[in-house]
Amino acid sequence: MKKRFRLVAGVVVLALVLTVGVAFGGSKMFVVIDRGIDSSMNAGQVKNRDQVGEWMEMDLIKLLEKAGFDAQLIKDKSEYKAGEGSYLLVVKVTDYNPGSKAARMMVGYGAGAASMKTHYELSSGSSPIGSDNLGVGSGRDWRNVIRKIDEQTVKGVKEKIK
Repeated sequence: MKKRFRLVAGVVVLALVLTVGVAFGGSKMFVVIDRGIDSSMNAGQVKNRDQVGEWMEMDLIKLLEKAGFDAQLIKDKSEYKAGEGSYLLVVKVTDYNPGSKAARMMVGYGAGAASMKTHYELSSGSSPIGSDNLGVGSGRDWRNVIRKIDEQTVKGVKEKIK
């Protein structure tokens, strides 16, 4: 009796795992992060954008996977492989201010806050699905700013795909 119950329970759990995997895991998300680096930036600004870009790439992919997407970072839109259940997410950093760590520590009350603005576009094949402009600031740390932007991006993507 116990063996039969365990077998049935195991089959039910397996069926649920497969159902969830098909419902959420079937979507392939190709991600391009445009750091927004241009020729007018000095070496310090380029270094900041590269640091932000590297952290954003890692964090956004992790959050998309946690949301149920099969996320893959690509360097250029041309690497996107269109197909059923396949999406392209392009995120561009349009403004970034690392703020002042000293001001955050000494003054507080929002002084020295880091801030970031991004623009993202979501498409499937050659069909645009949606886009949005996001912006956040934080008196804590630049990583906190990126995390907030990434969370808002994932939330927006999920809403647009529904």
